Amino acid sequence: MEDEVLARLAFAAMLESGGFRVVPVASAEEALEVLGAGLDVRVMVADVELSGSGMDGFELARKVHAEHRIGIVVVSGRASPDAGELPPGIIFVAKPVHKATLVHLVRDAVGREPEPPSVRPLAEPVTASTLTPRQHEVLGLLVQGKSNQQIGEALGLSTNTVKVHLVTVFKVLGVSSRTEALLAEMKRLPSRQDPPALLLS
Repeated sequence: MEDEVLARLAFAAMLESGGFRVVPVASAEEALEVLGAGLDVRVMVADVELSGSGMDGFELARKVHAEHRIGIVVVSGRASPDAGELPPGIIFVAKPVHKATLVHLVRDAVGREPEPPSVRPLAEPVTASTLTPRQHEVLGLLVQGKSNQQIGEALGLSTNTVKVHLVTVFKVLGVSSRTEALLAEMKRLPSRQDPPALLLS
């Protein structure tokens, strides 16, 4: 993740050309939301300087390390971590970063087994009841016929993050398209305590 849009796009292009599927985000908060959405993320690449609440890349890396078992690469052209500032296993690299170096580091991060931050219960199977409140909000707006862009504007999310949430929503509902999701959710409404949905034309 990189605060400057052009640099973030450049990093994404480097990684995509290296065979990775990239989900660019613009802030630490958005990164945490994507990681909590159920998408199969293997590595996070974070710049030290981030937009949002003031959380920098070092703090984000520590939080992600504590909550998610994924590889982490932190990059910066202005700061380097003090001894002990980053947990073991997190990769730090100074900018500028050449494409071959970045791709190699990310592949290394994918391959290594992160040290378990703490003992956590096994993940529960994904079911309708395990949708996060945010994913329920996304689904509710989808049922209203909102586009990804409109959903993002309503919830303060980027279109990429909306798509990430929809991947999990579709998986939970057992569907592969917005139309199928709409029909599946409409069928579920009578069994729930929510008010009945109305279709206006």
